[in-house]
Amino acid sequence: MKFSELAANLDQMEATKSRNELVRILSNVYRDSSADELGPISYLIQGRLAPFFEPVEIGLGERLLITAIALAYRAPKDEVTKLNRETGDLGITAQRLAPRPTVESPSVIEVHRRLSEIAAAGGAGSQQKKLDVFTGLLGELDAVSAKHLVRITLGKMRLGIGDPTALDALSFAKKGDRSLRPVLEAAYNRTSDLGLIARTLWDAGETGLDLLKVRAGHPLRPQLAERLPNPEA
Repeated sequence: MKFSELAANLDQMEATKSRNELVRILSNVYRDSSADELGPISYLIQGRLAPFFEPVEIGLGERLLITAIALAYRAPKDEVTKLNRETGDLGITAQRLAPRPTVESPSVIEVHRRLSEIAAAGGAGSQQKKLDVFTGLLGELDAVSAKHLVRITLGKMRLGIGDPTALDALSFAKKGDRSLRPVLEAAYNRTSDLGLIARTLWDAGETGLDLLKVRAGHPLRPQLAERLPNPEA
């Protein structure tokens, strides 16, 4: 899947106020994805590169992103800063300044890989490396993709996609209804990893989800107690 395709779907999700519609759009994204894309997509839609318990941070704040936008679009930094004050959303700022791309959109996997490269950069000169990689990536994207890339980097997606929505979407993608939600949620409670859950569902189905066990380093998610029919039950 091209990142531009994912970004177009993210735009649709942003535009709707209906949770059912949000589930429908995301389920279509999952349905159209390859097994290798499921993990990156599951993390990116929540503004992350990895499960929440892994300390992976992209490490580009708003000031550096303003510099990257100015460099990528050959715009004066003061102009980018001024526009950002007007929009209040650096993603929208990038969208308004982005020219028509001259190259094909990179894939979702490639965008995830390059953001992970940025996150892994450390030591002397790492800030410049982060800036160079991000600027290059931004220059390859269309305006809508640029908006969502910036939001992903800041961890401010503005989509309202929580864990329940993602789990429902996975169920709809595989079964066309919410019937898989209990087994998906149980597996997620044991692993706390949406990407792992999605990949396992595609590769091994419900049986594979049942086989996912508690893992060292993976926190358990609290479960609500099940209501019993009477005190003796």
